[in-house]
Amino acid sequence: MAIPSECKMPDLSGLDFPLIGSLIVQTLVGEPGVTRKTGLYRRNFIRLLNKALVEYHEAREVILAQIAEAKRPAEEMEKDGRRIYFIAFTNHIETCINAVSRLFKLLERIKAEKDSPAVPRELRKLVETKSKSIDYIRNAVEHMDELIQKDEILPGNPIMLSLSKNDDGVVVSKYEIKFEELAMVLEKMYEIAQYILTVKK
Repeated sequence: MAIPSECKMPDLSGLDFPLIGSLIVQTLVGEPGVTRKTGLYRRNFIRLLNKALVEYHEAREVILAQIAEAKRPAEEMEKDGRRIYFIAFTNHIETCINAVSRLFKLLERIKAEKDSPAVPRELRKLVETKSKSIDYIRNAVEHMDELIQKDEILPGNPIMLSLSKNDDGVVVSKYEIKFEELAMVLEKMYEIAQYILTVKK
């Protein structure tokens, strides 16, 4: 994996996770008009969204750290060696994508509950356009040993999540998603979370 010259992951630090606080308040004071099952689905949705956002942020920080490392003076690197952060990037972005994949499945369950507020169709459709890309990557990561066994990994294709050729996305095996697409999904999931927490049926 080459060292990037710039970070192309959009900054999502503006999503400062206040939904967790709102969820805690609603849990403590009660959720009138919401069945126990719907309440549990909503809580898990918020928890997974928070997890995905935290891991996305951590993955982005790793890229920034690696870029900063490349700019350290040569004498410093000779003294204490070059620091490599990309294993941490792989771990964080893998956890993020796994959480997003679970969010898609959970959204389907929330939609099926009669007492859940209907998420606006245009918002739902926009985020769902990327569900297959997320699932392909998640499944490739989860079943990599099987892909290797079946000789389905082509020469040059990474077996762990890595930066794409132009450093503008993440790739594993033959599957790729751009950072802008992943960031859009997280932003829209955040909007959906706000909606299901605040809008009455």
